[in-house]
Amino acid sequence: MSARGAGGALALMAFMAAAIPSGARVAPPLPLVAADTLVVPPEAVVAPGAPPEDTLGMPYGAASDSIVRARCEGATIRRIEVRCLDIFEPVPPGRFAAVYRTANRLHVRTRGATVRAQLLMAPGDIWTADRIIESQRLLRGLEYLEPDTIRSRLTTDSVNVLVVTHDTWTTHPELNLERGGERTYGSVGFTERNLFGMGLGLSLNLRDEPTGHTRTVNVRARRILGSQLEGQFQAGTGTGGVSNAVWLRDPFRSLDDRSSWTASWWRSSAEQQLFKTGTVVARFPFEFELHQLEYGVGTRFTDGVVRRYTFALMQHDRRYGVTEAEPGEAIAFPAGEEELKLRSASVRVQFWKPQFIERRGVELFDPIEDFDVGSLASMEGGLILKALGSTADEGLMKMRLEAGHETKRLGFGFARGQLSTRIRGGARETLAGLDARWIQQPAADVAVVLAAHGEAADRAPREVQTVVGGLNGLRAYSVQALAGTQVWRFNGETRWVAARGLWDLASVGGAVFVDAARAWGPGGDREPWHHGAGFGLRLTFPHASRNQVVRFDVAFPLSPSRDGRREPVFSFGSSQAF
Repeated sequence: MSARGAGGALALMAFMAAAIPSGARVAPPLPLVAADTLVVPPEAVVAPGAPPEDTLGMPYGAASDSIVRARCEGATIRRIEVRCLDIFEPVPPGRFAAVYRTANRLHVRTRGATVRAQLLMAPGDIWTADRIIESQRLLRGLEYLEPDTIRSRLTTDSVNVLVVTHDTWTTHPELNLERGGERTYGSVGFTERNLFGMGLGLSLNLRDEPTGHTRTVNVRARRILGSQLEGQFQAGTGTGGVSNAVWLRDPFRSLDDRSSWTASWWRSSAEQQLFKTGTVVARFPFEFELHQLEYGVGTRFTDGVVRRYTFALMQHDRRYGVTEAEPGEAIAFPAGEEELKLRSASVRVQFWKPQFIERRGVELFDPIEDFDVGSLASMEGGLILKALGSTADEGLMKMRLEAGHETKRLGFGFARGQLSTRIRGGARETLAGLDARWIQQPAADVAVVLAAHGEAADRAPREVQTVVGGLNGLRAYSVQALAGTQVWRFNGETRWVAARGLWDLASVGGAVFVDAARAWGPGGDREPWHHGAGFGLRLTFPHASRNQVVRFDVAFPLSPSRDGRREPVFSFGSSQAF
């Protein structure tokens, strides 16, 4: 990390302690720019929420505005102005203004070319509301800036487009802690999401879990060197083994994109551990290597359905050592050495009718969040061939279904399910999963979230075991409280924002929740349902990247209690618990 990035983190800590009056974001006068960009005179720039006007009095407007659509749809884009503003621009007045100016100077501002590369339109393209809205959604998905609404204006027979973004703090720590079994587990890390202002991400993470200690580094990038490419590299090592992964892809960025490809490689060597009632009961050496290559084509039809067809090649090798039980434990898992080689070719067909809605205050406090309540069906079939080096000839089948719904009064929800299996004299290694949520917002700053998560496996691979505990939705119990090959987990949580943008620095809220989970199969037999309830404090910083919610939760086990006691469990995390 550069000295500027480290200094920015220290400056952030300094000015978070300062109380300043909040004010509206007011963009400063625009400088003279190149011929392919739009020059907005100083008097045309106003606070967000009020459309700027040019000197002729013709307003800029959002693509969701019916008048803007009627005027601009089908016209040629003449100019696009991209303005990347600092975290605090203008600097709020007051005694601490000098601190904020210093913080802005230490911060590496996002480059205009980085933002421009994310847009789905360019000068000379035809203006469509769909492309503007999609570009807005892509910008909101970035972790290092917060966009204003993209605005457009018809000028004679062409369109000018204005894109304004505000940088966020991208250098920050990440922390998750949970205490169970008289020990504290969790992770601590450091992340920079906008290295050199180019949208590069860098993460360092240290984890302490019942499985051991691990250290990982992750580097990721979008629009590499101005191209459409995205990539990621991850490496990890620790007491349990080593792991390395890399992928490179040219993705479907737009609903109208015609092609995509992905190449990935993943290799891991570790001592795999199996759990029962929160403790390790068996372990075995496990190695795997996965290579995958995919190429897809797609089309969006006039009915709004996006159809995509993907051809995939895969090489997957797995090697298992002898399973050794802990002293006093009986082995209920496969125990012998095993080696499996899979070489497959498959075709996937996907039908997707998206329906994006915008909400605020669900998972995050301050930014707009995008949820897809449309429908999706994906089916994949293929062959695993011994002639290509596989252990045996088999069939391959995968399926994915998604559906959502929105109502005017009762909120919205979605469900996502997936199933995969191999077929050789019957189904083998069948894995299924389901995630469902319903969200209702009875008030602007209140969200009621109901969630269900289920996983099931039949004739599962030896390493497949779902673990539920204090860090993933069962907050009143230890980190590895439940484990098995079939798991159900249910959560209900009411979240509220008590105050937004205090001194333009932080938003504060709270939550009350109930959790329930149960596991079946090896590691979870005869374990009853676990129930817990509690309350928590929520804190977020509007100018921090992704505005992640920091949570402090206190949970009480209801049934079963721990050894007849219902002692509270405290957990802390840099994101929501489920």
